[in-house]
Amino acid sequence: MKKLYLSQIENGSPISHDLYNSHGAILVPKGKIMTPKLREQLLRNNIDSFSVDITGYEQVEDHYEHFDESVIREIEAVKKVYNDSFAALSSELETFKRHQHFSKATMRETAKELVESIGKYKHVYLGLEGIRRKDVYTYIHSLDVAIFMIVLGKTLTMNKNDLEQAALAGLLHDIGKTAIDDSILLKPAKLSFSEMETMKKHSEIGYDILKNKLHYPEFVARVALEHHERVDMQGYPRKLNWDHIHLFSKMAAICDVYDAITAERIYKRAMLPHDAIEYLMTIVGTHLDQALTTQFIRNIVVYPLGTRVRLNSGEIGIVVRLHDGYPTRPVVKCIENRALRDLMIDHTIFVDQVCYSEN
Repeated sequence: MKKLYLSQIENGSPISHDLYNSHGAILVPKGKIMTPKLREQLLRNNIDSFSVDITGYEQVEDHYEHFDESVIREIEAVKKVYNDSFAALSSELETFKRHQHFSKATMRETAKELVESIGKYKHVYLGLEGIRRKDVYTYIHSLDVAIFMIVLGKTLTMNKNDLEQAALAGLLHDIGKTAIDDSILLKPAKLSFSEMETMKKHSEIGYDILKNKLHYPEFVARVALEHHERVDMQGYPRKLNWDHIHLFSKMAAICDVYDAITAERIYKRAMLPHDAIEYLMTIVGTHLDQALTTQFIRNIVVYPLGTRVRLNSGEIGIVVRLHDGYPTRPVVKCIENRALRDLMIDHTIFVDQVCYSEN
C-alpha cells in the first residue's frame, strides 16, 4: 500500500486506483471523478489521506530489463520503415520538383508498407517524437502526417484499402510546395505577409498537380486542396462549408496541425505533446472537427513505452506503463533510484521534457 493525500487529487480528475481507509475498506472506488462536493464530504469526515494498492508494480520491476530490450528492437524495426519511407518520398518529390517525373507505384508501395508496419507497431508510431528525423524539411512533415492519418483511420475502423488511400493522401498533401521557392519554403524565420500569401497557394497548386498532371483520384487531390479549410469557414484557399469537406481532409487537418506544432524548427521550439493536445482542444469547433479530434487525442500515445523523460522533480526516467484514456499521465521508472512515479496518483509531478533519441 502507498499513502495518497486528498490534496494531491485535483477536482475533475478520475481516481486511478481504489482508495482505502486504514482498515482496508474502500472509501472511493477507481474511476470516480473527484468533485468539490466529494472533497467536502471526505474532509467533513476528517479524511484527508488514503491507502492505495500498488500490487502489480513489482511486475514492472521484474520484467523491466526484458521490456527494455524488446522496445529497442521494435523501435529499430520502425525506424527502418520510417527511414525507407522518407527516402522514397523525398526522392520522388525532389524528382518531380526538378524534372516533373513521378512514380505513382513507388508511392503506392510506400503507403502500403506504412500501413502494414503500423499494424504491427502502432504504439511505437503513436509516439512519433521518439523516431522522428530532425530534418527541417517539408518531406518529413508529409511522412509524419501520413502516419498520423493511418493511426486515426485505424481508430475509425477503416479497412486496409481505405487506410492505404489515407496514407497516400497524407504523403502527397503538400506536393504543391514543390512549386514554392526554397527561399520561402526553407526560410529559418516567420514568413512575412506576402510570403505567407505565396505559401498558401500550395493547396490549389497541389490539387492541380494531383488531379490534372498525375491523375490521382479526386479524393486524394481534395486533401491537398482542403487540409487548411476550417470548421468556421475561415480557412483557405476557398473558405468551404465544413459539411462539404472530405473525411480524409478533415483528418489531415488535425494531423497537419499536431505534427507542425510538435516538430522542432529553426525558428521555434517544439511544443511538448501534452501542451500540443491542450492546444488542439482550444481550436476544436473553429479550426478542427470535434469528433475526429477527440478520437485522435484518445488514441495518441504522448509518451510511448520506452520514452526517456525528465520530470518536473528533476528526475530522469523511462515510461514503463500507460493509463488508457490519460496519455499525459504515465508511470515512469526513475533511472537513478529505480523508483516508480505514477503520474495518475501524484498530480504534483508531470513530464517536463522528452529526452529525444538521435537517429
